Parts: sequence; structure tokens; C-alpha cells
Amino acid sequence: MKLAHAKQKFLWIIWLATTVVHLSPAQDAQPDAYQDSLQVILDGSASDIQKKEALFLLGEHLVQRDPDYAESIAQRLKKDFIDPGNPQAGRRTAYILAAANRWQGDYATAIAIYRSLYDSSKQENDSLNIAKSGQFIGTLSMFIGHQIAAQQHLLEAAAIYARKGSPNQNASIQNGLASFYLGLDQKQKAEEWYLKALHQFANINDSAGMASVHANLGMLYTDLGQYKKAENHLLRQKLLNAVFPTLREMGFHYDFLGKLRQKEGKLDHAYENVMKALRIREKLSSTYNLCESKLNVGEILILRKRYPEAIVHLKQVFYYQEHNSLTQQQRAHELLSQAYENSSNHKEALIHFKAYKEVSDSIYSEKSIRIIAEKDAEYNIQRQRDEIEILNKEKEVSKSELLRSRTLLYATISGLLLLLIAVIVFFVLYDKIKSKNTLISKTLREKEILLYEIHHRVKNNLQMISSLLNLQSKYVSDQNAFEALQKGRHRIKSIAILHKQLYSGKEIKDVDMEPYLRELANNIVGQHTSGGKPPELDIRVQDVVMKVEIAIPAGLIVNELLTNALKHAFPGDRSQSSRIGIGMENSLLEECWLLTVSDNGVGSHSSENRKEKATEDSFGRRLVSLLAQKLGATVQIENDGGTSVTIRIPKQILTEASP
Repeated sequence: MKLAHAKQKFLWIIWLATTVVHLSPAQDAQPDAYQDSLQVILDGSASDIQKKEALFLLGEHLVQRDPDYAESIAQRLKKDFIDPGNPQAGRRTAYILAAANRWQGDYATAIAIYRSLYDSSKQENDSLNIAKSGQFIGTLSMFIGHQIAAQQHLLEAAAIYARKGSPNQNASIQNGLASFYLGLDQKQKAEEWYLKALHQFANINDSAGMASVHANLGMLYTDLGQYKKAENHLLRQKLLNAVFPTLREMGFHYDFLGKLRQKEGKLDHAYENVMKALRIREKLSSTYNLCESKLNVGEILILRKRYPEAIVHLKQVFYYQEHNSLTQQQRAHELLSQAYENSSNHKEALIHFKAYKEVSDSIYSEKSIRIIAEKDAEYNIQRQRDEIEILNKEKEVSKSELLRSRTLLYATISGLLLLLIAVIVFFVLYDKIKSKNTLISKTLREKEILLYEIHHRVKNNLQMISSLLNLQSKYVSDQNAFEALQKGRHRIKSIAILHKQLYSGKEIKDVDMEPYLRELANNIVGQHTSGGKPPELDIRVQDVVMKVEIAIPAGLIVNELLTNALKHAFPGDRSQSSRIGIGMENSLLEECWLLTVSDNGVGSHSSENRKEKATEDSFGRRLVSLLAQKLGATVQIENDGGTSVTIRIPKQILTEASP
């Protein structure tokens, strides 16, 4: 009885706190009233049950507002309050942890947690949690360009919510499906789903939901050229955001308003708005939204013919690998190609145009479009079947129309069965013909496809390790330990980039060193340059192709030498003239590869530099020496107006390493 009374009293306190927040018209004046009311419970003499519920509510409240704090709350719940025998509480904690990682921009970790929730819900046949976790997987997959996975989970969630979901859940999934179809440029279908979602949110008076749909409709009508409609929806979004006043929502408002002004040709106003969005998002955790602003700023700078500034913003999109968005990479490569072309840098323009085409083909391949169309058709058929079933149940109420209803139902089912049989027969015949035509080529391709998949998974796993090291470094206070974690992360990143080159290139066993070293160098410079102008990179690689077992240690050597140059070569303010060169060529005379990393810095003869190198990077020098020894290579160091390190890698290493 005492426990029940305490729980009832606690729920009344929570209801009161919630009511104060929702009824207060001046939420901007007291943005943390709800949080403060929960904190009072946590700091008081409440029971463990009450404190646990307060932590749950506080974590769920803060996942967007303060995801770092929300993550710490989830960890506290797991450590101090969650009983392993209580799967429901564990699931609720996992949702907070996944959402916190999502709004921190770590999409890989968030998807992994949601996937675990989805799999456990499947085992338990918990349809509502299948839909809930699946919707999050679908939404994040859509953001990073995995359209087939996005459609699969969004349609599955929509089917479940249509049967069992609340009005809010139905409206939310409709909003998600609309965004999915807009991403496929199916604007009419997107508009239909957005209007359905808006109607649902309006019926339940969900101001945050309505604001989200109005923002999305603003973007849709901007694309359609209906600018007055677009502006009307964006203004409605801003008014509704007063009920849910977060920086994140205002970031979307200014971002979308900037796109509208750009389409209207008002470039000054467009630039002003997208810069407001960028400044807001620089204060938030989500690197995905930050990259969206970088892309929009870069696009407007190109239109204003400010190409160097545009290139700086667009290149920064590739510095954030937590969410690994293919759609953002696609757009960044396209805009960089335009910026370099207009700057008369045709070589870089061609590089980024090729990269843009490769990413576009991976997102919108013929196979992907066909699978999406088939799944969409299956979902529409299922919706028709559900509607027929509902109609049949309604007609059963009237006995006078019972026979007609059954006749209609049987006729419809018969037609659908005939159609299904025809479709099955067609696909069986098609599959047989296709199998006969592709049997020989399929056998030859299986091994290559498997190798591509292995490299892709190795790259993803290495990226996950890199993200974990980066996340761990946030909690390390010792500077030496922090630097060690970051160096380890960069070494892992260099290997991940190599595997990315393998599965994205034409040859699965050979590495084209020019794009590999270029991406590796740009990544390292981007990670080590926190402010000011980065050193100029001069990368010259002349038709060098290596086996993967040779390319990995060579890449690690470049990683160590380039990191060392960035750290020691340019003390003080030398950013105006700093330059780092990376060269690699085939030496027919010496029958070796010549790898050179040079800089125009102070050189290793500097007393300060010698002292600093003596205390730091000893492991890096040992690693270079061991890697060179493994390759049978010689190392030559020269100091003349800077430092130049030349590695001679004998070509017989390739013969000895090959099977």
C-alpha cells in the first residue's frame, strides 16, 4: 500500500511539472522548468523508484536539448537502477542512449543500438517496439543514403502503426515516409504524405509535429518553385517553434529559409539566413546538421563567386565521419567540382566530379531503384488489402448488404490472387531466363563480390573503432593519453581509407596510391588543423599501383611522417608559407618505388624541435623504422630549408608477398 501511494504521489508530481510546461505561454522565459522540477525529485529524499522514473523522464527530455547529459543519465540508470531481469527498463534506457548518440551525430553507434532493440523485439514478437526501433533505423538510414534499408523499415513501421499505432505514431511515420519519397524526387507522393501527417498532428494538437511538417513542406514547395506557399509554411513553423523553443528547430528554420531565398535569387538574404543556421549548429552536437549548413553555405558562396571560401566549407564536410552520409558526400563532391571548375582548377574539378558520380551510382543504382519500386508496390497492395478488410467488416453490420460485400470481397481476392499468380509466373520465368544467361558470369563474380563486401565491412569496423577511440578520448583528462588515443585513431583511419579505396575502386586487390594518399593527407590535415590556414598540400603520385599488403605499411608511414610534419615543422605563425609535399613514383633505374614526404618547416636541426621530438613521437619513429624494415626499404632524411624523408621500397617485396 505504501509503495502504491508513493508511486501515485510521484506520478502526480510529474503530471504537475508536465502541465506547467505545456500550459506556460512564456516557455522561452523558463526553458528548463520541466528539467528543474525533475531535478528537485532527484536531489530530494524521494525513493529509488521515484528517482529512477525521474531519471527516465529527464533523459528522454534531454536527448535533443543536451545529448551528452542524456547519455550520462542513461549510463547512470544502467549502473545504479536497472535490474538485468527487467527487460522493459533496459529497453527504455537503450532508447535514451541511442537517441543521445543520434543527436551527438554518431549515427553508426545509434543505428547499432536501435538494431539491437529491433532484433530483440523481433524475437519477442513485440510489434510496437519493432515499429518504433525500425522507424529510427529507417530514418537514420535515409539520412546517410541507405535507401533500401530506409524503405524496408519505414514501410514495416507504417504497416504496424496502421493496425495498432496511436495518432501521433501514425503522423510521425507519415512524415518520415514523405521525407523518404522527397529524397527520391517523388514530390507528388511526398506532398500527399506530408499533408496527411499535418492533418494528423493538427487533430491531436501536436505543435512540435506540426512545426516539423511545416518546415518540410516549406522545403518541398521551394523545390517546386511555389515560393509563396513555401514562405507561408516556414513562417508557421517559426510560430509553432515558440511552443518547443530549441536551437535545433531554429537552425532548421534559418536553413530552410535560406534555401528559399536562394531559389528566389535573393542571395544576400540567403547567405544571411544560412550563416545564422551555421552559427547555431556549431554550438550543437549533431555533426549531420552542421554538415548540411556547410553544404548550403558552400552552395551560396559558389553562386556569389566566392570560390575559395566555398571550398573551405565544402571540404569540412568530409572531416566528420560519425554519420558517414553518402548523400552529403555526393552533394559535397558535386559542389566542389563546380567550385574548382569555376576557379579553373580543372584537375580537382574532375576528381570531385568522378567521386560525385561514384557516390550517386552507389545510392541510386538500377538495382536499388527496382527493389524500392517493388517494396513500394507490395506496401500499396497490403494497404489495399487492409482497406478492403476494414470495408468488409463495416458492411457486415448491415445484413441487407452482406451478400454484396462477400461477393465484392471474393471477387477482389480472386483478382488479387490471379494477379499474384501472374506476377509469380512472370518472375519465375524471368528468373529462369536470367539464371541461364548469367550462370557463367555469376560464378566468376561471386569471389569478387565477396571480397568487395569484406573490404567494405573491414572499413566499417575500422570506422567504428575510430569512432569509439574518438568517443573515449572525450573522457580522458591526461593530455598524453588523449594524444595517444588520437594517434591510434589516425592510424586506424589510414587503414580504413585504404579498404574504402579497395571496395570503391575498379580493382579489388590493387590500390591506386594517388587517390589513397590524397584522401589520407586531406583527412590528416583536416584533423590537425583547428584554426587558421592549413599548410598547402602538394601531392604528386605518378601511376603507382600497389598490392594491398604493401600499401598498408606505406600508408602508415605517410601517416606518421605527415603527422610529425604538422606537429613539429611549423612552430609559431608560419601558416602563410607552410607547405607539405607528398610524392611517389616508379624508379625504373633503381627498381623500386620512391616515397617522399617533405616540408619547408624549421627542420629537425632546430634545438627546440630536437628537444620536442626527443620527448614525443618516439613510438612514431619506431613504427616508421619497423614498417620500413618490413618492406625491406631504406630511409633517407635530409634537412635543407625544411625536412625531406625519402623511402626506397624495393619492388621485389611485391613478388615475395604475392602468392
